[in-house]
Amino acid sequence: MEAKAAQASPLQEGKSRPLVLVVDDDETFARSCVRVLENWGYGVETAADGGAAIELARSRQFDVVLTDINIPRCSGLDLLRAVRERDRDIPVVLMTGGPGLDSARVAVEWGALSYLIKPLSMSQLRDVLSRAVQMHRLAQRERRILHCTEEHERELEAMRLRFDRALAGMWTAFQPIVSWSRRSVVAYEALMRTTYSELCSPLEILKTAEALEQMPMLGRKTRGQVADVLRDYPNLPGVFVNLHVLDLADDDLYSPHAPLSEFAPRIHLEITERMALERIPDIRERVAHLRRLGFRIAVDDLGEGYSGLNSFAQLEPDVVKLDMSLIRGIDTTPTKRKMVHALASLCLELETPLVAEGVETEAERDILVDIGADLFQGYLFARPGAPFPVPNI
Repeated sequence: MEAKAAQASPLQEGKSRPLVLVVDDDETFARSCVRVLENWGYGVETAADGGAAIELARSRQFDVVLTDINIPRCSGLDLLRAVRERDRDIPVVLMTGGPGLDSARVAVEWGALSYLIKPLSMSQLRDVLSRAVQMHRLAQRERRILHCTEEHERELEAMRLRFDRALAGMWTAFQPIVSWSRRSVVAYEALMRTTYSELCSPLEILKTAEALEQMPMLGRKTRGQVADVLRDYPNLPGVFVNLHVLDLADDDLYSPHAPLSEFAPRIHLEITERMALERIPDIRERVAHLRRLGFRIAVDDLGEGYSGLNSFAQLEPDVVKLDMSLIRGIDTTPTKRKMVHALASLCLELETPLVAEGVETEAERDILVDIGADLFQGYLFARPGAPFPVPNI
């Protein structure tokens, strides 16, 4: 094994320690494995031969089996077969100092998770074990779903599983907000995305989080990911970060030690969910607290109805965004032009910047410019993407 191991735990907060069975007749190597894996947060048991390993696998519930191919009494491949015949879900990781085509073929045939070459790369080993634990625990949960007798419990567990997979695949897309008069980017909106195809709609992810009472976890993860990007891009002009109204009830949002608080002066917190703010007690005091931290407040969906106008009145935002339903087809709908003109005049009187989002055509843009709008967001300029899309201006 390499001499230096990164000190990074693969465990999620609140989870039990994953248990790894290390099988190798090289005592020095086995001791080194135990030291490194325990430092990473794993529980470890060892066996020096295949027979002892099989007995341990029968008596204990391991999350991963890490075994050399060449071990006494029976080979690592025989151990793989024995483990797989008893439990097809336990990930088995094979190690060898002398890789061969036949052993690799058998490893694939019997479902080994990985085939590592000694001396081991610590980063590769860490990634393989972390992935193995996640796969095993997801497999265990899937089996619990299959054996669940109550339909409600089965559906709830399936929902949790989809949510966890969506959460594991989450990433942040960005869409520019541009000033048309200056032909420049003034900020970006951070948008939640996931690689998990079965729960990829942001709206569905939010609904699922609400149903599972996991909004605090979702909000903290999204804000943490935005903070990670801001650390890598210190010259970013500013970012609009969406908040669900229930995020305003999460104490973590108000902590000066939360990841996003470090960048508060560059952040507009955008109240985006169409939900009555009355659900949040002391809303004015909470917003004042956020402003003391340095955050600014934006209200989305102005003109969408009562909720948008009510948010404007309660929050006294630093920026407002027009609901995109008012923008779509504004060039051919006189009523929409009148409504947008009235809202733009209100914002001008209150000295509150106005962003027109959802702009998709040049005709829509030109009408908005005539009305007096200058800040735009929409597909006409750039679609949301990885940091950072270059706008067409």
